[in-house]
Amino acid sequence: MENNKMQAQELKGIVSSFLQEHRQASLATTFNNKPRTSPVEYFVGEDMSLYIISAGGSKFDAIRENPNVCLLVNTEFINHRQIKGVQIFGNAKTSDEDSNIISEAKNYSPEPYLLDNHLLKVIKIKPEEIVYLNSIGDGNRTKQILKNDQVLVHEDLTPSIH
Repeated sequence: MENNKMQAQELKGIVSSFLQEHRQASLATTFNNKPRTSPVEYFVGEDMSLYIISAGGSKFDAIRENPNVCLLVNTEFINHRQIKGVQIFGNAKTSDEDSNIISEAKNYSPEPYLLDNHLLKVIKIKPEEIVYLNSIGDGNRTKQILKNDQVLVHEDLTPSIH
């Protein structure tokens, strides 16, 4: 069962597979002390680094001011007890700051030709903490947290509402 404590490699494999199965996410940033989210498409690179192609927008200003971000990838929300997803807390860098990120992203993009458009930019997220939750089926909201190659388990003690 996925809610029993996993080894780091097992959890990385499950998270990597989940991320590969999806392409859409919500990116949370903070600018001028105000949080905001943006719908994005992403793809996965080496060491579970994530890349987002974008035309720009205020998320780039936010990352410049505060590179700490959170990316949420999840299944359809049925209710608070029936969801599967990954939250990735990490440090973001943009191609505005480092133009090498574009050529790096081309190596992993399912559509690398898009990056030939000089109007598009790239955000790279390097994960620092990954939270995995799979409560589909039994409603068990135990979270597996991967940080510094260690797995922590956070059990949800909230009673189930029937």
